[in-house]
Amino acid sequence: MEQTSPKKNIKKFLKSFTREVVVPIILALIVIQYVIQAFQIPSGSMEDSLKTGDFLLGLKFTYGSPIPFSNQNFPGYAEPKHGDVVIFRYPGEPEYPDNNPKRYTHLFNALMLGNYYWDHAPEKGQPHLVHYADGPKDYIKRCVAVSGDRVAVHGGKLFLNGKRQDSLPAFGKWTANVRTLSPRDEVEEFVVPSAGDTLYVDSISMIKLWWLRSLVAQENPDSSVRLELSLLLNGRENNNYVFKDFRFPVENDRALLLNAMLSRNQTIIQQRLTLGDTLSGAMPFNYFRELAKIGFLPMIDSHDPDLNRGFTRPVSYVSFEGSILQDLDGNVKRLNVAVPAQDSTDSTEVVEKSHFEIQRNLYLGSEKINRYVVKYPQYFMMGDNRDNSADSRYWGLVSLRNIRAKAFVIYFSFENDDGKFALGKPWTWWRIPFRVRFTRIGKIIDLIK
Repeated sequence: MEQTSPKKNIKKFLKSFTREVVVPIILALIVIQYVIQAFQIPSGSMEDSLKTGDFLLGLKFTYGSPIPFSNQNFPGYAEPKHGDVVIFRYPGEPEYPDNNPKRYTHLFNALMLGNYYWDHAPEKGQPHLVHYADGPKDYIKRCVAVSGDRVAVHGGKLFLNGKRQDSLPAFGKWTANVRTLSPRDEVEEFVVPSAGDTLYVDSISMIKLWWLRSLVAQENPDSSVRLELSLLLNGRENNNYVFKDFRFPVENDRALLLNAMLSRNQTIIQQRLTLGDTLSGAMPFNYFRELAKIGFLPMIDSHDPDLNRGFTRPVSYVSFEGSILQDLDGNVKRLNVAVPAQDSTDSTEVVEKSHFEIQRNLYLGSEKINRYVVKYPQYFMMGDNRDNSADSRYWGLVSLRNIRAKAFVIYFSFENDDGKFALGKPWTWWRIPFRVRFTRIGKIIDLIK
């Protein structure tokens, strides 16, 4: 009986291994990189068009597949249009830890385990490997406006080019019974900028300035972007000023400011707060200055020795909304209101208060910029569940550079709103067949009406 040589056996094994394992892995990686993006609906912001627990596939090549080892994309065959359901990188979080692309290099995306970065200048006792487990996140919303459109929100209703949109796409819904002045219900009219438009730092409202900072950061991912605010008192810096009576409305986007106010003033709420109530207390200007400068708050203490004992250093951040800076601007203007002289018999006599103003400085890298020329088309995104969606009304525009994919099809759907199924609890696995939404599997997103 003829025996094959060990060399032939090795060659046969390598050929079979390459055909059965290596080639499929390479093809899968190519598909993941250039063709599709998997996405799970984590919240109810798109209900009832898309449900929590829907698993989607998005098409990357529609708007342009990413170029490996860069922050650029190949040209797509289309751009987002009105009504498209779009997967994009959330602009409210830094793309790099501490928003410092010079210090950190992105190594790889470990899918559900998050992103890993290399720290080129770790502090003493810190490892080089940094684990960004919960970011930067991808969001999914519906594109409701494109460059050149006039957009406003009044009473919770979208106004597009002056026309009120009284109907919602697919199975969208309104759920709120009370309307307030929060961005959810009120956004003053503006024009979505187009590529080539010039935006001026000193000529826009404070909330739009925050949107501009986000836009600049999205379009320049390899450069640091920071917004420096200074409080001027009669033309001189007074950043240590403390507002004795800082007022702001209790709204769903003011949680960060609410917690800071209660903590700093050691206030105990004696009665239930409702949306629209006004809260007041002492607040230092430097609190807002630091928030604006970094654009987010670290949730993990990077100097905690217990977190730096392993091979990786975890990082996590929480963003804040531009409405907080709008509150700041309003309180500074209140300082400049003239009041009647207290010891004068003439009620028309007034005493002018010292003049306060906020100085704005926006930096791209080390360069201070007074204006910015938009590089890419911009989009205004909203969730179909209009009263329960954190979207462009709060954090601003999405640049084409941040677009990841066009939502295409639901490949799986699993209902677990009550949390009674857990992968780590085998005794709950019997629920799986009863939790799968079989009627949603295979639904084309564009055909959900």
